[in-house]
Amino acid sequence: MGLGCVFGLAGCSESPPARASAPSLPDPVAESPPAPKTAESAAVAASSKPESKPESKPESKREEPSEKPAAGARMYSKARFAWIYPSPRRSDAWLGYVSLGGSVPLKGGSAEAARIVGGKGCDAWYAVEPQGFMCEGSAATLDPNDPVVVALARDAADVSSPWPFKYGESIGAPRYPRLPTPEQQRKTEWDLEQHLERVAKAKAAKSPEEVAAISKDLVGIDFSPAGQGPPELLDFGPLIREGRKSIAKASTIAFTREFDVDGRTFLQTADHAFIPKDRVKPYPRSDFQGVELGGDVELPIAFFRRRERPKYKRGEGGEFVLSGEVWSARAWVALTGEEIKQGEKTFFATREPGIFASSDDATVVRAVTEAPFLRAGSDAADRENATWLDISVLGGWLVAYEGLKPVFTTLISPGRGGIPTPGVDPLSTASTPVGRFRIDGKFKTATMVSSTDENVVHTEVQFIQNFSGPHALHAAYWHASWGEPKSGGCVNLSPIDAKRIFEWTEPKMPEGWHGLRSTKHFGPSTEVVLHR
Repeated sequence: MGLGCVFGLAGCSESPPARASAPSLPDPVAESPPAPKTAESAAVAASSKPESKPESKPESKREEPSEKPAAGARMYSKARFAWIYPSPRRSDAWLGYVSLGGSVPLKGGSAEAARIVGGKGCDAWYAVEPQGFMCEGSAATLDPNDPVVVALARDAADVSSPWPFKYGESIGAPRYPRLPTPEQQRKTEWDLEQHLERVAKAKAAKSPEEVAAISKDLVGIDFSPAGQGPPELLDFGPLIREGRKSIAKASTIAFTREFDVDGRTFLQTADHAFIPKDRVKPYPRSDFQGVELGGDVELPIAFFRRRERPKYKRGEGGEFVLSGEVWSARAWVALTGEEIKQGEKTFFATREPGIFASSDDATVVRAVTEAPFLRAGSDAADRENATWLDISVLGGWLVAYEGLKPVFTTLISPGRGGIPTPGVDPLSTASTPVGRFRIDGKFKTATMVSSTDENVVHTEVQFIQNFSGPHALHAAYWHASWGEPKSGGCVNLSPIDAKRIFEWTEPKMPEGWHGLRSTKHFGPSTEVVLHR
């Protein structure tokens, strides 16, 4: 996907299959201005020019984000992108940005100490922590009591959670800039009368099969009312709200709260637009997470992808026989390192006493014994415990290392096209690049636009880390096919794992920042090594 929507994520996106596996979009690219459109899981384009288990019902009340800004003088964002520049002048060479509901501390702890005299393109420049400069104006303010700041803080992304927002899939939903009247709905939604008739029938249905007979699009939609009316709402403008008038079918939506108006329930989106709840299918949350390594848990381990796999034991004659027990899909087990051949099959001894796994069933992750780029004389060798990621595209796994010490491993979903064909653009084949890269940019959330259809978006994808053009590592809240090729080329992670890796990699995200470019200002970047 290319930079599109909001700040724009150019991304790897996959053509939308059935509901169970929504489209996979690109990952973010972070160092270059507008990134080219990429495949499904491409990367967050760090570009655009700055402005001059079961499905759960969304809760009607939104909890306050647990990450609250530290006390002291701060600059508060009043826009989706309140840019942070390397010097007190506007330019395309931004360092990062603060987003809706966010704020950053001022240098020196006070407005007086942080105020810059003589900057260009702004009447009031301020130095912010840990570095950079922001302009106080339409996109940012020093006033924590500004009504816009207060309203945005209430619905800010909760980045302390793997799910900063609630998420759902659009079945073709309009975006209203303010809560619509019945007349406005009739003018905007050409099929409103027929749609509401189908919704009324679906509410009375007794099973998903009955709902499907009415309309397959309505299967999975939560028809329950919010049970509350809207709070006092401000009329926000284009600095806060995207310009899209609708969300195409199979695109995704991020929302914060819901309320009832004139007999219909509406969702408030992350950028303060309003969408009919009866046109959105809420996504279930994946509880999959990887394995913390160290202590009693060390590599090698085996993951069991896709479906449950049988456990084996030794029979009376020493042959391997089924034990009658299984490992569930995406479970893991530690291995002893012992491998035993029986005919054409190989069995791995596990750390479960007397239990073995067949090589046909297991995806084995082993520790590396050397990494050439860590040798003396290399950039990484100058840093003790340099961080890097070892990723197998075809194996569908990732290991996080500090030097040669593995600290975490998990399953990933790479490009559905596997590894690139020499001489062919990986975006055109939904392939994941192989080679040695670095984290080029980090974004707590960003909207990704399909590389093949700019009308298809994944909204507020969380914990994006660009590593090669539009290709990135990022969470995928729209599927749970960990270990399987799924994306348009990006490296998809479960939301829990994406947050874990995002917070571990370098550079670290400064307090209050929502996105950053991995420039020399922030020190070394985590290496990303992708191979077959």
